[in-house]
Amino acid sequence: MRLAVFVGCVLFCIASTAVRGAGTEMRLSVHTKGNAPTLVIANLPSAVKTNEVRLLLLPQRTEVPCDVRLAEKGIRQLVWIHPGGKRDYVVETKAPSCPTLWQARLKENALEITREGKLVTRYVFAGAAKPYLYPIHAQTGVPMTRAYPMEEREGESTDHPHQKSFWFTHGDVNGIDFWTEGEDKGRIVHREFSDISGGRVGTFITTRNEWRTPQGQVLCTDTREVCVYDVDDLRIIDFTVTIRAGEQPIRFGDTKEGTFGIRIPTSMEQRHGKGAILTAEGKRDKEAWGTRAIWCTYSGDIGGEIYSISVFDHPGNPHHPTYWHVRDYGLFAANPFGWHDFQNNPNVDGSITVPAGGQITFRYRTIFAKGAMPAERLNALYEAFATPAKVDIAR
Repeated sequence: MRLAVFVGCVLFCIASTAVRGAGTEMRLSVHTKGNAPTLVIANLPSAVKTNEVRLLLLPQRTEVPCDVRLAEKGIRQLVWIHPGGKRDYVVETKAPSCPTLWQARLKENALEITREGKLVTRYVFAGAAKPYLYPIHAQTGVPMTRAYPMEEREGESTDHPHQKSFWFTHGDVNGIDFWTEGEDKGRIVHREFSDISGGRVGTFITTRNEWRTPQGQVLCTDTREVCVYDVDDLRIIDFTVTIRAGEQPIRFGDTKEGTFGIRIPTSMEQRHGKGAILTAEGKRDKEAWGTRAIWCTYSGDIGGEIYSISVFDHPGNPHHPTYWHVRDYGLFAANPFGWHDFQNNPNVDGSITVPAGGQITFRYRTIFAKGAMPAERLNALYEAFATPAKVDIAR
């Protein structure tokens, strides 16, 4: 079963209203709260049997880059960057003229994602205890996560080798540690890619994985959707994971060792003087650790210039707003579970049990940018992420 689409994405049916030449024309109106741009994913009607689709912004009929993904049960989904506010569009079943900028190439142990021939990231699915993204480059080409332990670079820290660039896991799932690594630890094993698509807007992948005990038993499974794309001067990665229990319940235990993590470059770290941490609640630097907020941003020096990484916690996530397990040494993690650590209170419990056959979903948006991100801009971008777009059929 395929995941629901990202927040900021919508499901709708569009009625055919006219025929122009060989292509069917469909009209729709999209309205988002605020004026910040955001990714929109929407179901095309079942009558559309082609990926050759053109999106035109009215009234000038300006072509907007769009992609088509194949979803569950053969449903095609239209993907584009909505500029914000209320806009009217026409969708034509004609070949688009916007260039293909993004490519995804399957290598031996990773899916390599490029834009105009330049490496953006690799989704590493084999050869490690869990899937992860490495490297991740900003639009300027600057690497935005620590190289160790995948590579060793002069001046970089070499602590916590299990903190591999950009990942999702947890330190206590039915008592098994998937956060750290070793023979006595759990492993998340890639099974397949069920979707690799995109090209004009970004790259979109769906993977299926198994969470295995140290003895090889499948504890639970997950489906991950990763969207990699650019909006203006920002490089964005949307990450959604749905974890499904099998015949037995699964319990995500109360521990600070989790959950959605990024290891920032050593030069960006707050402990080196130029690094800075800020949450939506105004908590800064060391005060941010163990506090709750809808977003957190970490900025610092890379090659003599300031860059930033910002993470949004979706309002539909468990225990929203999340706690931030964010450290001056470079760990940047969203963890909704570790209450007794973050509150320094042994009498509270943030664990969650998923019943047999049940599921739990987590959604995050990560923004990589040159320069520190002002709180005002982050609030506007968060609003677009958190509030679903409204789509109406034009009459």
